[in-house]
Amino acid sequence: MNTTAHAASDYEVEVERTIPFHAEILRTAIDVVLTVNESPRTWLDTGCGPGKLVETARALAPNTTFWMADPSDAMLAIARARHPTIPPERILTKSSEELPDRAHFGGALDAITAVQCHHYGDARARERSVARCRTLLDDGGVLVVFENVRAETDEGHALQRKRWAAWQRRMGRDEVEVAKHLDREGNAFFPIRVSEHLALFARLGFRAELVWRAYGQAGFLCIAV
Repeated sequence: MNTTAHAASDYEVEVERTIPFHAEILRTAIDVVLTVNESPRTWLDTGCGPGKLVETARALAPNTTFWMADPSDAMLAIARARHPTIPPERILTKSSEELPDRAHFGGALDAITAVQCHHYGDARARERSVARCRTLLDDGGVLVVFENVRAETDEGHALQRKRWAAWQRRMGRDEVEVAKHLDREGNAFFPIRVSEHLALFARLGFRAELVWRAYGQAGFLCIAV
């Protein structure tokens, strides 16, 4: 199931009008992984959508075996067309919490990226997703997570939402479209605070750092310990 606000065929265009700096988020996720591990043996992009992150990462890590997973058949159809040389068995119709055991991947993974996908689940689903990623990584493995987040205070969050609305207007959205996207918070996606993310990662077996923050999005580097 595609839980984004956009049809799969429109996703890459529309997400650039919805998430500030979306292309930079993808580049940063890749950069963080390759800074920790210059040549990962295996890399899973979960919540891969149409496969854009893997397209860029494959050019920078040509010796890495890539896997992709997403719960949306429509998104994966685009990803498969974009990556015809990735074998079908390495493209999984699964959410993060549904990922198979290590044996399916031929052993522990070196790297996992999860960009703008775990916030579609509630607190229990998010915890299951992060826990599943931890089981797939050996100690020292890297998980990079980007999500929509709440500000630390209610006042700060109101300001964050106001800035996001203004940004969408600058991208050409009308008031109906802006309101539709604002209303998705708490209904279609469920952001938590950066401090809550860091506590969750620590509880589930990661040493985590905030590595990126802008508007209502944040990125985390999580090293399995």
